[in-house]
Amino acid sequence: MSTPAARTARRVEHDRSPLLGVPRRLVSLLWLPIVLFLLFWSPAQQVSPTWLYAGLVPAVAGWVVFALHRSMPPVATVLTSVALAGGGIALLAGSDGWTTSAAFPMMAVFVAALRLPYRTALFVDVPVIAATTIVVGPYTSLWDALLVVAALTAMVLFGIGRRDSARRIEEHERTLVADARAREEHARAEAIADRARVARDVHDVLAHSLSALAVQLQGARLMALRDGAAPDTIAQIERAQRLASDGITEARRAVRALREGPAPVDVAEELRELGRAHPDATVEVADGLRLGAREGETVLRTAQEALSNARKHAPGAPVTVHLRRDGDGAELEVVDAAGAPPPPGDGEGSGLAGMAERAALVGAELQTGPTPDGWRVRLRLPARSPDRERITT
Repeated sequence: MSTPAARTARRVEHDRSPLLGVPRRLVSLLWLPIVLFLLFWSPAQQVSPTWLYAGLVPAVAGWVVFALHRSMPPVATVLTSVALAGGGIALLAGSDGWTTSAAFPMMAVFVAALRLPYRTALFVDVPVIAATTIVVGPYTSLWDALLVVAALTAMVLFGIGRRDSARRIEEHERTLVADARAREEHARAEAIADRARVARDVHDVLAHSLSALAVQLQGARLMALRDGAAPDTIAQIERAQRLASDGITEARRAVRALREGPAPVDVAEELRELGRAHPDATVEVADGLRLGAREGETVLRTAQEALSNARKHAPGAPVTVHLRRDGDGAELEVVDAAGAPPPPGDGEGSGLAGMAERAALVGAELQTGPTPDGWRVRLRLPARSPDRERITT
């Protein structure tokens, strides 16, 4: 598990250099060929072959590991710093004083300060600074030794500053994320309040109006019975009364869905109930098929709209309603047989648009169109949906 210091170091190293336009960790890798060029081709270096090859391998390896791996556990970071420092000190030991080889221990203390916790970085950097200062000597004056210590300490402070800067950036980003979540929660709370308000409006306007209509129809039926009206007139009044009662039930369901979300429904029984309200409809439902709340609501609303369109555009025509399995999914098909295809433009309205919107909300596919002798509505539910349960009997 990476430490917070390592995570912040990786974040700041991922930033791009304003000059080169590449990640900063790759910029550090670009410095390695420059150091090696000066080390081998500068006549002032004069590193003995024994110390050169003994220190070059661990120093270069540690530099490459640091540049290419942003995520390392603390132990690996300590080993990288030790390899950098050990290789660089070996190169300094084989040269004459302060040379280009000092770049390796300077990089070592920077890596430790950037990626390790403060105490661990101090445990690594202090011995490296002391060993480097000793190897570079002897000095002609105390100021020369202090200059070496100051250069290495500056690299330590630079690493600490980079890490602290990255931590501040990360804390700022966390604050922004927390603010965004707070705004989302506030927006969600406002949406819930709006839904409750809409539910109250629907209940007050629609349900009350339908209740009053049902009462008036009941009175009209009683008056028709008293006055000896024709049986078909009484039947029409009773049908209108049932439709008003069904409207009240649907309005209450809509209000409950607005307040609490869609509730699980017995799709098979609800479809058969719709079929009984439509004298010319035949309903067939596959056994053992259950749908989730949202999918069941979509199936019922689609079937209800399709039956209403059939009653409106093809009165008296036989209608078949099938809910069956479709592979791992389910399919609803409502077909009316009016004897001829509908005229052009018939059936185009807000009802079909509403069905399409409901289908899209559950990831279903809706197909509507004429047949040789009528109209067909087909709703194909997705094979795997999070809130659908299928039970095979």
